[in-house]
Amino acid sequence: MKGSRWFILFIVAFLFIMFAIEYHLPKGFVWKPTFGHNDEQPFGCALFDSLLSSSLPQGYSFSRKSFYQLEQEDTTQRRGILVISDNLRLSEVDVNALLKMAERGDKIMLASTLFGRYLEDTLNFRSYYSYFSPMALKKYATSFLLKDSLCWVGDSAVYPRQTFYFYPQLCASYFWGDSLPEKVLAQKVFTSDEFVYDTEADSLATDGFVYMPVAMSRRWGKGEVILVSTPLIFTNYGMLDGKNATYIFRLLSQMGKLPVVRTEGYMDETAQVQQSPFRYLLAHQPLRWALYLTMITIILFMIFTAKRRQRVIPVIHEPVNKSLEFTELIGTLYFQKKDHADLVRKKFSYLAEELRRKIQVDIEDVADDKRSFERIARKTGMDAEDIAKFFHEVRPVLYGGRTIGSEQMKVFIDKMNEIINHI
Repeated sequence: MKGSRWFILFIVAFLFIMFAIEYHLPKGFVWKPTFGHNDEQPFGCALFDSLLSSSLPQGYSFSRKSFYQLEQEDTTQRRGILVISDNLRLSEVDVNALLKMAERGDKIMLASTLFGRYLEDTLNFRSYYSYFSPMALKKYATSFLLKDSLCWVGDSAVYPRQTFYFYPQLCASYFWGDSLPEKVLAQKVFTSDEFVYDTEADSLATDGFVYMPVAMSRRWGKGEVILVSTPLIFTNYGMLDGKNATYIFRLLSQMGKLPVVRTEGYMDETAQVQQSPFRYLLAHQPLRWALYLTMITIILFMIFTAKRRQRVIPVIHEPVNKSLEFTELIGTLYFQKKDHADLVRKKFSYLAEELRRKIQVDIEDVADDKRSFERIARKTGMDAEDIAKFFHEVRPVLYGGRTIGSEQMKVFIDKMNEIINHI
C-alpha cells in the first residue's frame, strides 16, 4: 500500500511539472484558414465576430443556415447577409435564393476566392483564383519584403481614397475587369512588370500600374450583391493587422443601416463544429499535452496493475473415501433400532430390481412365481425348490409385518447375495 501511495504522488507531481512547462512554452499558431466562429487561430473568426458584435450599431448575429433557408424565413425586416469562405461554389438553388433576397431589399456580401460558374454567369463577372500557402506567407513575412497595395475607390464622398497594405498571400485573388458590375469598391495595384497583360486588363492599366478589382458591388432589385475576393482579411489576423481593420469596416459599411447576419452554412463541416470541453482542451497546447500525459499515465497504470499478482497456492488434499464410514453409521442406526425386517425389505428391493434389469423377472408378481423361479434357477444354476422355499419364507417378513432376529436377517441377506452373485 505504501508503494502505491508513492507511485500516485510521483505521477501527480510529474503531471503538474509538465503542465507548468507546457504552459510557459511559446504558443504555436495554426495558419490553416477555417473562418470558424469559435476558432481563435489567426485565420479563424472568433475575434472578428466578437468585435463586430460590439461595433455594428444595428446588430450582428451568427447563423448556420443556407441561402435557401434564409430566403424561406418569414420576415419583413431587411438584413445584410455576410458569407466568408475560401471556396464558395454556389449551386443554382443557392444563387436563385440569394437573388430573391437581394431583390426584396437585402444586401448580400460574399467574400471568397471562388464563387462558382452559375453566379459568375448570372452577375457577368470573372474571378482569378490563387491558392493560399501558409508556408509562403511565413517565408514572405520573414523576408521583410514590401506588401501589396489595396486602394479604396468606392464612395469617395463618404470615405476618402486610401491605400491599405497586405501581404500578397492574403489578397492574391481578384476580378477581371472586362465586364464589371456597377461599382468597384477596392482595387489591387500591380506594377506593369509583375502583371501579365491580356485584353481583359488593358483598360485598367494607367501610368505603368495595373488596377484589378478585389471588391465590387451590383445592384439587384431593391438590394445589392457585394463581391469580395479577399476572404482572409475577414479573420482574426485581418482585424489585428495594423490599421487594416479600417478597410474591413469600410466594406461592411456597404450594408448600410441593416443588421448583419454572418452564416457558416457554406463552410467545411469541420469548421462548423461547436466547441466542446474536450475540443477546448485540444485547442490549447498546454492543456492538450496535459490531456495526452494523463491518458498515457492511465494506460501505463492499467498495464502494470493488470498483471496477475501471485497468491498463496492452497494445498489440495486427496478426497477421503467416506463410504465405509457412511455404511458403518447406517448400520449402527439400524442396530440401535433393532429393525431387522426393514433391512431385509431394502435388500429385497435391490434384489428385485437386479432380477428385473438383468433377466427380466418380476418376483413381486406372485401369480407368475413358478415361471419366475424356474428362470432364476436356469440363470443362476441353483435349485428351483430352494429358490421357491426362500421366497415363501421371506415374503411374510416383507408384506406380513413379521419380526425376525438378527440371525434370521443374516440368513435372508446371505441368500439374496448368493442369487445376485450367480446371475
